[in-house]
Amino acid sequence: MPARPAVPDGAPIWLDLTTADAAANDRAVAFYTALLGWEHASYGPDFGDYGQLTKDGAPVAGVGPRTAPEQRPAWSVYLRSSDVGTTAAAVTEHGGTVIAGPDDVPGQGRFLTVVDPTGAEVGFWQPGGHDGYALFGEHGAPSWFELWTNRYEDAVEFYRAAAGWPVSTMSDNPGFRYSTYGEGDQALAGIFDAARVLGQDGTPSWVVYLGAEDVGATAARAVELGGQAGKAQDTEYGRQVGVQDPNGTWFQLISVGD
Repeated sequence: MPARPAVPDGAPIWLDLTTADAAANDRAVAFYTALLGWEHASYGPDFGDYGQLTKDGAPVAGVGPRTAPEQRPAWSVYLRSSDVGTTAAAVTEHGGTVIAGPDDVPGQGRFLTVVDPTGAEVGFWQPGGHDGYALFGEHGAPSWFELWTNRYEDAVEFYRAAAGWPVSTMSDNPGFRYSTYGEGDQALAGIFDAARVLGQDGTPSWVVYLGAEDVGATAARAVELGGQAGKAQDTEYGRQVGVQDPNGTWFQLISVGD
């Protein structure tokens, strides 16, 4: 069972799913537990019915209804911060916008939610009892994190300056521009120039990749459970497919375990 590698500041440490309401939350929990073998435990009304999703008892993600009408249902990524107060100042200094926090989650840690200069929402998490996801790169566990943006240069500079990324340029040709946190096999997340996909008016966002031993079979199961799936593609990083859960929230499946 692959354990999560150590998480340095600026790298992904947690992910969660925001749903529109309680009914959507119930649909999401039923979908992901059936699809990936996750278990669910709610923290109850005092925590906005936020819950934790686990695999074999190990935390892999969170889920809960949105807490404000303007909050967008989506998978969200949180980057590690040793001090979210300092991070908030850096975010503002380098063109981002703080939309929530810094604030405490008693006994768990501190959080910050921001919008980067390209329009993508991202969170920061300062561990204080909850150390984030515990598994990585196996079936039913987070396996990659990627920002899709139509303002690639601005995104790269922001995450370098505000989040402390040691940026490595993987590809910089007109057809494919991609940078990573760290280099090669040690990379922990990516920034993808998605201008051709999003156009000028599309909204940049972080994309969550969940591992699957058999991408095709898992995607087919997602459809049986009320979701939708695109056409799977083979890449040098494994077989991948985009999937929507029954609430229309998008994520990627990527092959693991080869």
